[in-house]
Amino acid sequence: MTDKNEKIAELCGAITGDGWICSTEKSFFLAGDMSEDKDYYDDNIAKIVNEIFNIKILPKKYPYWKVYGIGVHKKNLVKKLLNYGLKKGKKVDTAFVPEWILSNRIYFFNFMRGLFDTDGSVFCQKDYTKYASDYNSQYHVNIRLRIVSISSVLINQIYNKLNEYNFKCSKRVLKRGFKFNRNNHDAYVLELNSNWVKEFFRKIKPSNPKHTTKYQIWEKFGFLPPKTTLLQRKEIIKNKLSPYKFY
Repeated sequence: MTDKNEKIAELCGAITGDGWICSTEKSFFLAGDMSEDKDYYDDNIAKIVNEIFNIKILPKKYPYWKVYGIGVHKKNLVKKLLNYGLKKGKKVDTAFVPEWILSNRIYFFNFMRGLFDTDGSVFCQKDYTKYASDYNSQYHVNIRLRIVSISSVLINQIYNKLNEYNFKCSKRVLKRGFKFNRNNHDAYVLELNSNWVKEFFRKIKPSNPKHTTKYQIWEKFGFLPPKTTLLQRKEIIKNKLSPYKFY
């Protein structure tokens, strides 16, 4: 499977989010949180990588980095990733969506799935407005979806494309400046709220349980408690744990 397709677009998004290609062009890695992302790597990413490259890779822990994921050490496969438009070495401030993905709606949606699954977040906030009901001011009812990057090019590409496809989203800059004797990069934030989060889950179809369990709880109960683990969220969805116990 060497031609560009939906799975490759999704993998490109995932690597753009939480992956890196070694500058030596001999290896690439894709990894996330040891507990929250484990199911995603076991059930999704490993299968995509194995299907695309016709190999058999199993995810594992990388204790030195304190992450869980995959590493591929085949120069010919790394070359294919570079040919798809991904960058090697330190990519955080130069990440972008390759043109072959940006110009195709299906490929772009798959890229967004991979990017959001690895580097996005879902959370809810209480309603702090003046006319909020007691319920809405007590529970985290307002859902948000967020992607943060220090690559302004990446965020601008995504923002423009999502708006083109009739998603209403916002973007802003987090100024970080000089701190702890280092120059910290500004961060660029893209965010969707309320019904647009529903639209995102309906069309982009995220597959990481770290995100999908949060969305399922919000859909089921109308709010999402903060600071829950993946295991707790699975228990809430199965009605084995009450979300109200977190208040």
